[in-house]
Amino acid sequence: MLLSGGMRNRLRENLSSAGYADRVSLAQASTGIGRMAIETAGLWRTPDAIVLGRVKLVDGWDTVLAAKDQGRGIIFLTPHLGTFEIASLFIGSQMPLTAMFRAPRVAWAEPMMRAGRDRMQIRSQPAEMSGIRAMLKALRRGEAIGLLPDQVPDPGRGGEGVWAAFFGRPAYTITLVQKFAKTTQALVVMVACVRLPDAQGYRLAFTPLAPFSEDSAAAAHELNAAVEAAIALAPDQYLWSYNRYKVPPGSTPSPAARETINVRGEGR
Repeated sequence: MLLSGGMRNRLRENLSSAGYADRVSLAQASTGIGRMAIETAGLWRTPDAIVLGRVKLVDGWDTVLAAKDQGRGIIFLTPHLGTFEIASLFIGSQMPLTAMFRAPRVAWAEPMMRAGRDRMQIRSQPAEMSGIRAMLKALRRGEAIGLLPDQVPDPGRGGEGVWAAFFGRPAYTITLVQKFAKTTQALVVMVACVRLPDAQGYRLAFTPLAPFSEDSAAAAHELNAAVEAAIALAPDQYLWSYNRYKVPPGSTPSPAARETINVRGEGR
């Protein structure tokens, strides 16, 4: 995959600050980005049985089923790792799942994306207040929801956040997960999707998280630490090109973030 100079700089900086510059080359990171895009688009057009047949290893699913049998809501968190959307398809084959999405930048792609995601028992919801309400209702019914824990929240659409360290740098971090868990007593599960070597398929690792701290800043640090642990399973498959450290419109930059913006021109 060909990268612009700006993208190469972002990859290099993100890998360096995360401590992976010596383990993940720019070529590996670029290849991972390309494979994620191609494989995700392929999932949307592939029959359910074939998609599910590509899931070869599943770790930690028994804990999820135990929570479901108890009638407890479940919050699945899936970082931008591997071909991460296969995780939601696997979950949706097993139980009702309400997942939040952001509309694509090009309008013509949305029908294809929605058709590829709203399958089996999956219902997608927009990343705005109506979607938040739908997810809360699903949890109160004892169902499952899915969120991207490493996506920068949009305050203008109900996506409140706080600043917390992500690989040592201030990142505007979602607080919705912690609020949902506290309100509904749902089980929070980190899901890592790892691409197996030689096109053998995928491994899904489900890791239940301990209850978050009451303090929102401390809880955000705990959430980011859990995302970092998931990435450590396959750092070459993470979406290092994502601008995780941007300052979204409507948010107030942290002092450290303001300094970064002033010096390096980031956050746009």
